[in-house]
Amino acid sequence: MISIIIAIGVFRYYQTLAVRYGKIHWKYGLLGMGVCLAVQFLFWLMYGMAGLILDLNHFSQEMEFWPFSIVNILSCIVSLIVVWRLRIFLEKKWKKEAEIRKEAEIENIGKNN
Repeated sequence: MISIIIAIGVFRYYQTLAVRYGKIHWKYGLLGMGVCLAVQFLFWLMYGMAGLILDLNHFSQEMEFWPFSIVNILSCIVSLIVVWRLRIFLEKKWKKEAEIRKEAEIENIGKNN
C-alpha cells in the first residue's frame, strides 16, 4: 500500500516536472511511476534470491506479512533515491536542450528564410 502511495506521488511530481519543461506530462509521469515500482520489485527479487541462496528452507518457513518490514522500508528508500537521481538527470538534459534551442533562435535573428 505504501509503495502505491509513493508511486502516485512520483507520478504527480514527474508530471509537473514535464509540464515545466514543455514535455508530454503523462508519459514522464508513467516513466517515474514505472521506475519507482520496478526498483522496488527488483529489490524484493534480490532479497528473495539472497534468502534462497543463504537459507535453502527460506520459503518453507512461516512467512511474516507485516507491511512495515525493514526490507519494505529499504526498498522504498532505494526507489526514491533512484527516482531522485533520474529527476536530476532529466532536468539537466532538458535545461541543456532549452539553452541549445535559445542559441539557435538567437543565431537565426536577422536571417531571411
